[in-house]
Amino acid sequence: MPLVTGIAEYFYGTYYSLTSNAYCVNDTSKSDYGKCYNITRNKAVFVQTDTTTYPTLPCELDNTCVRYTATTGIRILSTVYSYTNKQAILQFFWTRVHTSSTGFYGNIVTINPPMIRVDPNINSYWFLPSPFYEQASWPIYDPVANFKAYLNPYTITYGNVAIIRWSGNVFSNILNLQAIEGYLNNIWYVFDAKIIWAYESSPLAIIPLDYDRDYVPYQELRNAFGFSINGVDQPGWNADDIIRVLRELFPNRAWAVFDDRQNMLYLYNVTPNYVPDWLIEKLSPTGMKVLKAPADVAVAKAWLDLLNERNAQIPPQAELP
Repeated sequence: MPLVTGIAEYFYGTYYSLTSNAYCVNDTSKSDYGKCYNITRNKAVFVQTDTTTYPTLPCELDNTCVRYTATTGIRILSTVYSYTNKQAILQFFWTRVHTSSTGFYGNIVTINPPMIRVDPNINSYWFLPSPFYEQASWPIYDPVANFKAYLNPYTITYGNVAIIRWSGNVFSNILNLQAIEGYLNNIWYVFDAKIIWAYESSPLAIIPLDYDRDYVPYQELRNAFGFSINGVDQPGWNADDIIRVLRELFPNRAWAVFDDRQNMLYLYNVTPNYVPDWLIEKLSPTGMKVLKAPADVAVAKAWLDLLNERNAQIPPQAELP
């Protein structure tokens, strides 16, 4: 059975920069406490529970942070994929975190919250190797786990930089991206991440969905195909079943279904000129069929823009009429 590659990328304040200087200030004695700097894509995360002393942080006013007013041990930031009836193989991840913590304890035997890690629905500490006594300086590489960690490979104005790289093969049908916060208050983190996995070639539902709001409430949706944050790598068993369920649940939205047996791309509320080149290159369909033309081109445009955004195709392609 041929395998297909899925990719998800996250940008919480940083975006494709080798040495970003994105950071926030959580020292309450500083005049710029609660400010975040050099945020280039989306927002940083800031946890401050004291809403009496700090009703609104400067980064909230600047729209450069997401503030949480309750502490937690593990904050699930995103479900990367969730395949009810399909198996996936996690193959690679890379996370870079600018953080108010020191990043790691010792020789990466564990992490110092707040930090970002990938959890393949097992015990995510599995991805942290045993204490590596042979190596005392950074970066640290564990050849057994094929795991490499960097601490402050470059400096930022305030805080620390921690980077994790891992490559291997782990079977998992659910994958989450988590922030380990350790119930700490007055913390911040900025990060980006790249995650790569594989799954068997299948018919695909191509529709960006919100996991909690759009996907989880519908059992028929979960029976028809799996979820992926990128809105593309959502495999099912039968293209006809996927089309039937999407027609029923989302008659007013734009979506597409790729039949891998016929190499046909079916379009609903979308016309071929709204299908991005990168999606054509990924799927290599031999034909397209419009099941329903959009009554309002804004619906097709919204589908295109969200696909581009979730697949790091920024800036979007040129506007279409």
